[in-house]
Amino acid sequence: MARFPYFSCIRSSKGETGGPSEIKHASTDHGRLLSISRTETVKSDQPKYLRCVANAPESKELVVTTNTADPECVLGEGRLGRVYKGYLDSGQEVAVKWFDELADLSEEVQMLCSIDHPNIIKMIAYCDEGKDRVIVFEFMPLRSLNLHLRDLEPGKTPLDWNTRMKIAEGVAKALEYLHDQNDPPVIYSGLKSTSILLDENYNPKLSDFGCARHGPLWNYRSIHEKLVRGYGYIGLEYIITEVLTLKSDVFGFGVILLELISGEKAVKESIRGSGKHSLVSWAQPLLDNENFQDIVDPLMKGQYPYAGLVKALYLAKMCVKEEAHERPPIAEVVITLSKINSQIYEEPQVTTVADPSTLPNIMHHAQAVA
Repeated sequence: MARFPYFSCIRSSKGETGGPSEIKHASTDHGRLLSISRTETVKSDQPKYLRCVANAPESKELVVTTNTADPECVLGEGRLGRVYKGYLDSGQEVAVKWFDELADLSEEVQMLCSIDHPNIIKMIAYCDEGKDRVIVFEFMPLRSLNLHLRDLEPGKTPLDWNTRMKIAEGVAKALEYLHDQNDPPVIYSGLKSTSILLDENYNPKLSDFGCARHGPLWNYRSIHEKLVRGYGYIGLEYIITEVLTLKSDVFGFGVILLELISGEKAVKESIRGSGKHSLVSWAQPLLDNENFQDIVDPLMKGQYPYAGLVKALYLAKMCVKEEAHERPPIAEVVITLSKINSQIYEEPQVTTVADPSTLPNIMHHAQAVA
């Protein structure tokens, strides 16, 4: 059940100072959700800074500042706009998602206002007035999951087994909340490694709720183009029936689990030289023939529990079944991952090889003892 008890609008007329024309707020357990009432461009000799001013409780203003001219402030870029790193006046870091003028934020904002879970990104403020299309989110310092699986920066440590399974369980718990604790249930339908963000402790949070809808989802046309861009995470049933269900999310999760274990993209030109473009089609024969170790990310260097690997890959295999009704409900996925994570994998101690130059001394000591 959603924790937002209400979502209301209070209208007031614009004053000479350009005050808010509409104030939207929702009471939450974590404070108050605010709508940005206006945006300002601060001019100076330095690059321009964008300040988003929101009407806050007790007549205070919430000011979000970001430098849109600084490439280092860009956290990501998508079809509808960019995400910038910004700051509140308090110094708190935030992510500012700046959309194109034609973007419609209503569905995403309403969805974010109605849900609350530790593994779902939190919205701080938003603006949908005039030409401004902005959503301000909590800042996730480790950014998106895909950056930790492929094309790692030099010196960057690959994710270990425990962290990968921790991320998988967190994502599954977010989906379980959407499916089982909302009435009607929410179909996320936007699951991709780029939409999974990580905090400083590698706790995952789902972001990008532009495709999320209460389901089962029959009116797919408004989000069809976005879904096509997520090719590789979409089950066969959508291609045939053009209908999304809760099991569509389960398929997408199975692909994420395969990504976490293999380190491969959901779709690429040729996965490990196989000539196959889809991660699922590449992994399927390996799963069927139980060639489990051939799937594992080489960057883990064999450091994983074999029994846990088998359980995780079997779970992934069930999630990406062609027939949607054969896939497990997300609650069962959470239970399985919880069991896998209950057994923390500890890397074996590395045996130190003696320096050959010390061998004569060792032999002398042994003879003396004898």
